[in-house]
Amino acid sequence: MVDRSKSDKSALMAEVKYPRRTERRRRTRASILREAAKLFGKDGYGATTMQAIADAADIHVTTLFMHFKTKNDLALSLVTARVDELRDRAVQAQGELAFFDFFRAEALNLADTLEAESRPGVALWNALRNEADLAFAWSEYHHEQQDIYANYVAAEYALDRSDDYRPELVVSLLLTAISLPHRKWVEAGGKIELGTEITRALDIAIPAARQMLK
Repeated sequence: MVDRSKSDKSALMAEVKYPRRTERRRRTRASILREAAKLFGKDGYGATTMQAIADAADIHVTTLFMHFKTKNDLALSLVTARVDELRDRAVQAQGELAFFDFFRAEALNLADTLEAESRPGVALWNALRNEADLAFAWSEYHHEQQDIYANYVAAEYALDRSDDYRPELVVSLLLTAISLPHRKWVEAGGKIELGTEITRALDIAIPAARQMLK
């Protein structure tokens, strides 16, 4: 078993001893993830090579492999980053913004991002759902997303998730409600307004979800 206390201490000491090197590494990693997401959206996950990602990030491919051993590892890191960002936003919003308002805002912000950037990330999410090598990543993403939202519901409505199914049921309903417009949008080649379709779906789903919480 790895002694995480020692490894964490070593990493912290390295950051203190070599702050510029650590910051440069962080910037390089961020650049890799950013360019990979763009290429996955533009060319598709399957067609994007590690060499293409290295070229886009303006680094040698050897440097890329120092950060990510495989393209799957890179995709997993993109998913983890999305989950961490969602969790941070949820923690900050709790107590300030009602859950249903938070959920709607998240869904519409994602729609705006996908439409504005010509569907960057759509190829990645399709790959996560459809490619056997990435099935675990998609399962983990879905599980973590549901957990974050369910915790939000439980906290706001003072529910105990250990013996109350309602947080999970509410979140499952809402996630299904927004997945349908996304599927419709992808199948239409982005020719319909995703935000409008999501709003229509949530206008139906949210009242039903509220009923579960009464």
